[in-house]
Amino acid sequence: MTVRLVEQQLGDLPWVVVRGPADEAFGALGAYARTQIREVVTDWPAMAQLRRHVAGRPGGRWLASVRRASEAGFPRVWAELAAMADGAGVALDDLALLNFRGDLGAFEPAAPDAGGGCSDLAWRRQRSFIGHNEDESAFFEGRSSMLTLLLDGLPPVAAFWKPGFLPSTAVTVTGAGLVWTIDHIPAATPGPAAGRHVVARALQRVASTTGQAIAYLSEHPTAGGYAYTIGDRSGRVVSVEASAGQHAWREASPERPLVWHTNHGRYVRGADASPGGSSAIRGEVLESLEAPVSEPDARS
Repeated sequence: MTVRLVEQQLGDLPWVVVRGPADEAFGALGAYARTQIREVVTDWPAMAQLRRHVAGRPGGRWLASVRRASEAGFPRVWAELAAMADGAGVALDDLALLNFRGDLGAFEPAAPDAGGGCSDLAWRRQRSFIGHNEDESAFFEGRSSMLTLLLDGLPPVAAFWKPGFLPSTAVTVTGAGLVWTIDHIPAATPGPAAGRHVVARALQRVASTTGQAIAYLSEHPTAGGYAYTIGDRSGRVVSVEASAGQHAWREASPERPLVWHTNHGRYVRGADASPGGSSAIRGEVLESLEAPVSEPDARS
């Protein structure tokens, strides 16, 4: 095997660095996190709910549609997911269902530890900042890590990683200096397209500027919904929504330097805030923020 996997520590998080060919690297990653991945597919309460959701209609029909589009349109990313499943000794069907959880309609886990949702806040004037609050299920505490992928022929990527998922949620930084954060947004009726995790992982493989990222997301629709806050080395910062085949974006500027996002669509249709959630409230708080006159730093 030509793969090298090293575990380090980044604050309280394990930091896993993997080098080598993509398929072999994802196989090694699956083997490394075999226990945690098996716990996710067998013990995470949302998995049982997902299985019930896709056992009937329309959930089963949406699952078949997003799987076909993902496998056919993104064979290299699909191969990575398959290699991770093989390395972990779990069924590819289970990891596919896990990664498609946001592509199957307005499905929201009812678990008490489901998490309140994520929020992003970005700034651009003399300097640029992007901040992200990750609020995932408490089940993933102690199971998540930072992951650096140094894969042959691909840009280096560092991402927050939850076991069993493609490393394309929460936060991504690439060797080209592109950075983005991601918030889930619901798609009440998913589009006939590939899964949002799959498209986001493909984006990591190809984009090096905000312009390229905007174009890629426009040309590669998703079944479910994601909101990206994206920045690059030029200091440019944009907010992009991709949901159920729709695509829209806005840009931060010195005149309007603050950009925010929570867990509902601001520019696309069919991605309304969950009535029982806090997304709209968090959005109101962020919308009420006043841009400081002086230039802030990362701590303020």
